[in-house]
Order: sequence, then C-alpha cells, then structure tokens
Amino acid sequence: MSDVILYSGNAFSVADGKGRFVLPLEMRKLVRQASGDENRLCLSVHMANGCATGFGLSHKRFLFDEVAELERLAREANRPFNGDLERENRLGTIEDVNFDDGGRFFLHPDIKDEAGITDVAFFYGVGRYFQIWKPEALVESPDRPALIRNKVKRWLDARAAEGGK
Repeated sequence: MSDVILYSGNAFSVADGKGRFVLPLEMRKLVRQASGDENRLCLSVHMANGCATGFGLSHKRFLFDEVAELERLAREANRPFNGDLERENRLGTIEDVNFDDGGRFFLHPDIKDEAGITDVAFFYGVGRYFQIWKPEALVESPDRPALIRNKVKRWLDARAAEGGK
C-alpha cells in the first residue's frame, strides 16, 4: 500500500463563536496521519483557484521534492528554471496550525482573507490536498464540477431560507 495521503469527500463548516472551523472527520484523520500522528494542519492558498488549501506535513516534503525534480528536468533539458522562486510560490505561503481533538482550528487570517472566507467554509478533497472554499465563490467557479457547485448552491439556499443560521 502506498504511503501517499489522498483526500476525497466534502463537507461544510460554520465557524463557532470563537471563529474556529471544524476539519471534517475523515480529512482530520488523514491530516493527523500525514503529520506524524500530530494535530498539525498546513494551510495555504491555491495559486489559481481563489481558495485555501489544507494538507498534512508530509505534503510539504512532497512539494519540496517536486520542485527538486522540476529543477533536475530543466537542467537535463538545458532550460531555465528558477527553483528558488518556485519554492517560494509552493512553500512560502504555507502556515502550520494546530487543531484540537474535535478538529477545531483557526484559519490563518491572511489565508482567510485571500480566500474570502467569512463564517462558512466548504472543504473539498481533491487528492493530495483539500480545498477550502468560500461557498459562494465555489458556486460561481465554472471550472468546478456541476455536481459540487449544485450541492453547495442547495446548501446556501437552504441556509438562506432558515435565516442564515
């Protein structure tokens, strides 16, 4: 069996009175596994999608190794490649946070602002990491699967019908 952690599934989280979100249970188990059995969550922003990303500590090593491989391939092909800039883009924006045993964590304020997340987050497992979306932004993103966009829209509509609770 491979030691690669793959995230799938999706869930909503409404911030509690202290502004904490809850990492969905299955994702929480995988983050803990990927972080050497510690409650450590790595957060960043997606360079193209306008959402936040989350993963365990092992994915940081993968990102570093991936840049090293890109450097090697560029060197072999005699192509220019700025490894330092690529590491900056992939690793320089990562914030490590703790989560409690119930999965509660604070979304780093800079990342929260960049993703436009306020009181609700939608967690969306997409493989080696999961995305954390402002639900309205995901609905407006035509590149996301219709099934997911429609699910989020239905949830938002139901929440609005209940008075936004």
